[in-house]
This record gives sequence, C-alpha cells and structure tokens, in this order.
Amino acid sequence: MSAKPYDSAAKYFDLFRAGDMRRWGQSQQALFKNLKGKVLYIGIGTGQEIVNFPPQLDITAVDLSYEMLRRSETRVQNYDGRIKRCQMDAQTTAFADNSFDSILTVCVLCSVKHPVPCLQELKRVLKPEGELLMFEHVLSHNPIYALILKSMSHITEYLEGTYLDRDTVSNVEKAGFKIHSHQNIYLDIVKALIARH
Repeated sequence: MSAKPYDSAAKYFDLFRAGDMRRWGQSQQALFKNLKGKVLYIGIGTGQEIVNFPPQLDITAVDLSYEMLRRSETRVQNYDGRIKRCQMDAQTTAFADNSFDSILTVCVLCSVKHPVPCLQELKRVLKPEGELLMFEHVLSHNPIYALILKSMSHITEYLEGTYLDRDTVSNVEKAGFKIHSHQNIYLDIVKALIARH
C-alpha cells in the first residue's frame, strides 16, 4: 500500500476530521477506557484521538504516512503517558507474536485494501488474553443507507483509497476474533467494537 495519498492529505486531515472529533469524543472516551497494558494504536494519523485516551498508557502508534506521523508530534508530546511512533503498514507489522495487551483502530479498516489479512496480523501480535478495540465506520444493513455508501465508495476508493462498504463485524469474525461488545454509535454506520481471541 502506498503512503503517498495519505502524505498528500495530511495537511488537510484535521480540517476534514474536525466534525467527527466533536461528534464522537464522548463515545471514543467510553471505548478507550478499556485500553490497558501495552497498547498498539493502528493509524495514529495526526493524533487527533489522543485527547480522548485515558492517561498513563504505554502506546506504540503506527501509521503508513510519514507526514501524518510528523503532524502528530505536538499531540504526542502533550499526552500524559508514553507514545512511541513507528512508520509501518498494519498489514505487515514488524512486531513479535503476542506483543500487545490491547490494540486500537479508529476509522482505519476502511482504508485497508485487504481487511481480513490485516485483522489476522493484529490477532497475531495481540496476546491471547488481549482485546481488540475498534471505532469504525462500516456498511449499514439498512438497504437505502447501504446503497448510498456503496455508491459513494466507488468515488472514495478512486480518490483516496477509502472503502465505505466494509462489513467490519463480519471481517473481524472471519479473522478469528470473537465479538465481546458491539455498540452502534451512529445508526449502524459508526460502531464501537471490542473483540477477543
């Protein structure tokens, strides 16, 4: 996967996501309070979600884009805890098996070309007793919303490599996880999930 589109979008990313951050702050805080131990944060972007993390976590944050990582610097420095950043593709990480107690994704799987292998890679680096926490926008089961999302996905896939028609719950199960907690945040388009081995 190329980082080039994300490097190009980095300067506008905060502006694009500003509404989401206002809208989803409390829901993210409720999910993120479940983070514990050694945390892997997939797709840190410019670090917008850091403000919703509980304090004193030990986080390894990865992103495909150097520019996104560079723009996260101030938020990383201001966090009351430890965040180590790495430029890395979530589909092929460099971590050993069973490395993390918690793994977090936030609006990431819509931009991963092969989500099930990516989730299998996350399962590999997650400890057997660990948890995968996900805050993701997904394909709706409402046929009208689903048609709109599928139509939009043809455009967003071409422009920015983003897919709006992902059945993330099903993909998590295909990767070998069991859903422990499943909450609709906005209709059934934005979800908060907790999954385990």
